[in-house]
Amino acid sequence: MKLLKTSLITTTALTLSLSTAAFADSNEAYLDQQDVANSAIVDQSGGDNNKAGSAGLKMTQDGFTAADGYNQLSITQSSDNNEIGLIGSGVSQVGKASNPGAVSSNVATVTQSGGGSNVIGELVQFHNGGPGSAGVPNTLTVKQNGTSNNITTINQEGKVNDRNTATITMSGTSDNIDLVQQKVSNNGSGDNTLTITMNGVSNGIGDFTGFANGSGAVAAHFRQFNATRTNANVIIGGTGNLVGTYQQGKDNDVGTLEVTGDNNQLGVLQHGNSNLVNVAAIAGNGNNVGISQMGNTNGASVTVTNDNNAFGVLQNGNDNSATVSVFGDGNGLTGTTPLLAGSALAAAGSHVSFEAGLIQQQGNDNTVLASVTGNNNLFGTLQWGADNSITATVNGNSNQSAVVQVGSSNTASFSQTGGTNNAGIIQ
Repeated sequence: MKLLKTSLITTTALTLSLSTAAFADSNEAYLDQQDVANSAIVDQSGGDNNKAGSAGLKMTQDGFTAADGYNQLSITQSSDNNEIGLIGSGVSQVGKASNPGAVSSNVATVTQSGGGSNVIGELVQFHNGGPGSAGVPNTLTVKQNGTSNNITTINQEGKVNDRNTATITMSGTSDNIDLVQQKVSNNGSGDNTLTITMNGVSNGIGDFTGFANGSGAVAAHFRQFNATRTNANVIIGGTGNLVGTYQQGKDNDVGTLEVTGDNNQLGVLQHGNSNLVNVAAIAGNGNNVGISQMGNTNGASVTVTNDNNAFGVLQNGNDNSATVSVFGDGNGLTGTTPLLAGSALAAAGSHVSFEAGLIQQQGNDNTVLASVTGNNNLFGTLQWGADNSITATVNGNSNQSAVVQVGSSNTASFSQTGGTNNAGIIQ
């Protein structure tokens, strides 16, 4: 039986709340607080091997402030092998405001409870919210409740009058998040907001493949940088799903990404400003979707139902719009779609950048409206230029189509009904 071991240096406002069971095993808490208005509550309830820090890697709240600067930390762990802040920088909150009118605040609340090895390896919040900052930047709430949940790194920065907010809830078995990163710069002047809820089995484990990998996002990584009201809301259930987002720029929005089936992959990358992604809830199995937006004011709306569909959307430019709706099984580019042949093959071969299964827009003000209903349909489009338009409707099975538009102001519209139709359009 080991007592809770503590190392406290220059502390300001400290509470260590221990239940009788906390003395049953190897509970440890190491804390280092400095400067003004730091506050810490560490409650490790229950037995087993709970840790919040280590002798060489303490939980540290610095402040670095001449006046205001409110670091607050509350960590509650219960039962089994919970650990927090034992790799990288551990748990570190800085603040770092200065007069005149200095206001800076980091707030972190972490609760891990029962049933196995919940782990948060690194949690870092840094904010220079002054001088004159009126907000409360960097707010993090993490709850893990289950068996072998893991978060490797959480990193929120924020400067001047900006804020980061992250709320993460993981409950289930063996769910994983590798990285949560939110960062605003001096010219960001806005908020990053991230909400992740995971409730399933073995989600976030492994690497992207196919179109999800081609998006440029990384599985189980959720990254936001410069911000003016950038948002990412993620809900993951089911088993074996992989989701990742990478938002670089200002005012990008991915809405709510909800994946509740099994073995789905969804990667979203936004690099630029004011891009919008809307993905309808994915409740099927084995779907693989990747969305990349590079530029400004692009919009992508994706709906996919049923199982084993695989396709991507790539927008490189400004003011492009793509709406893709897929209803059925095995559509896009999968092991069950037909090989390119005939007119579709000829169209695909007309431009080196064409990719089967990819809705690709290279340029500005291009529009795609595509609806696919049925099974094992192969499709792909390429717009290389400006003000091009494609409208496509497919109803049936084992159809294939390829559209290539090069230049400006081209318009293409086609419909396929039934099975084994073949369409190729070159403009």
